Amino acid sequence: MGESKVHVVLVPLLGQGHLIPFMELAQLLASQHLSISYITTPKRVERLQPQVQGSNLDIDLVSLLLPPIDGVPPGMDSKDEIPFHVAEILFSSSHKLAGPFEQWLDGQMNNIKAPNSFPPPVCIISEIYTGWVHSSGAKFGIPTVVFHTYGAFAMSVMHSLFTYMPHNSVEGDDEYFGVPELSFDLKLRKSDLLVKLRHPNSYPLEGFVREEIKQSMEGWGILINTFYDLDSLGIDHMRNLTGRPVWSIGPILPPAVFDDRGIDHESMNSRGKAADIAEEECLKWLDTRSPQSVVFVCFGSHCILNEKQIRAVAVGLEASGQAFIWAIKCLHTETKPKGTDVGLPEGFKERTRERGLLIWGWAPQLLILSHPSVGAFLSHCGWNSTLESVSLAVPMITWPMFAEQPFNSKFLVEKLGIGIQICLDMSSVANEEDVRRAVTMLLAEEEGKNMRRRAQELRKLGKIAIDKAGSGSSYTNLKCFVQEMQQLQAARNDVKGVVTVTDLSIVESCSFHL
Repeated sequence: MGESKVHVVLVPLLGQGHLIPFMELAQLLASQHLSISYITTPKRVERLQPQVQGSNLDIDLVSLLLPPIDGVPPGMDSKDEIPFHVAEILFSSSHKLAGPFEQWLDGQMNNIKAPNSFPPPVCIISEIYTGWVHSSGAKFGIPTVVFHTYGAFAMSVMHSLFTYMPHNSVEGDDEYFGVPELSFDLKLRKSDLLVKLRHPNSYPLEGFVREEIKQSMEGWGILINTFYDLDSLGIDHMRNLTGRPVWSIGPILPPAVFDDRGIDHESMNSRGKAADIAEEECLKWLDTRSPQSVVFVCFGSHCILNEKQIRAVAVGLEASGQAFIWAIKCLHTETKPKGTDVGLPEGFKERTRERGLLIWGWAPQLLILSHPSVGAFLSHCGWNSTLESVSLAVPMITWPMFAEQPFNSKFLVEKLGIGIQICLDMSSVANEEDVRRAVTMLLAEEEGKNMRRRAQELRKLGKIAIDKAGSGSSYTNLKCFVQEMQQLQAARNDVKGVVTVTDLSIVESCSFHL
């Protein structure tokens, strides 16, 4: 029975913003009758196991020990558990998993059966910042596909910037420069870039990031968590740039996101880590609010605000007079334990008690965004959060902090017209008046209504993209990718050996669906 299976291996970067979409990709592929090995560390297995158990899907969580890394505390193997500067060391050291991974892969290729009884894998799916997987796959003759957890627009811009460094040709921060090789129009200023990119010589990881971005376009093919009607500029560019298959298969979200019959609280609340607030308490508070009257404030799993940043957001929220629900993640100490008013103005909680809900730590983000009372989302613009917000038709107030987030923000503000940016970079502090103005605009002014109408149209297009009955573009691309995997397995069975990257000419290419 094992040889009839088609085995695909997934290797995500360690960190909540990567583990979540990779697990949802695993479930999506397994629902199409592929057998999935999901490579992670022992700590992550414990967290992910509940999502796999009882699913009746052919997913095996493979636990590999991450060797010690200088500068990273023992046992800390996820970016969302440590300060950002330590997280950078962790993600740039993911190649240390190569040894344990290749040892496991050798066992798979030599039919040393694991409990799952999967056959040797036909493909390995990696991502940006796990470029070492390409080398590991090549050693065993296994093709690699890159799954981008970033959007296509932002990925295209980043690739061009790190390849050509056009911002180095201008002097002033407000002088515009062109972005080479893009197949769409875009003008940027240095002030649109993160501080680390404006001054790359002061960024020790600049060379590493440049090489990883380059490698992320070099796999046999590219999967991307987006949909064509949202992200056609970037998708078309990536296809033209690489000449490789680019399958847009998103939005990869729980099906309940697009269920207009009602909210499935269980599936909405199960994504990511356990929340630091009871679902009932959160819903009870939201149920007392008018439709589209609440701004949800959350800066993702990696962004830890300092006291000045927290104060700026708090002052702006209070001045807006609007209702808010705010998930605050900050560094706590023995003298300032979790739940204390770190950074909040004196008396803030008392003055806003009737219209504000504070969550110290993790919030059930999808559950909150899906509630009809939420009309705006103040966010760091990570792609997971961006895609959730678009799919639930919630306009965004953006404060991009790091990575590709500035380009997600530019995409939302300038290309889609469903966002307003208030600040840039994790080292900056937002202007309190900008916070107030943005919240007021989205919740109490006509422009906010216009943005919601545009967001509703994008939500409809996202729902169509994943529609199985109507041959949506993303669903068709998913079926196309699965067909490629099945053909790889068939080719291996025919030649009774390993299908190497150079053997891929025997696989009939499945056409893209736009």
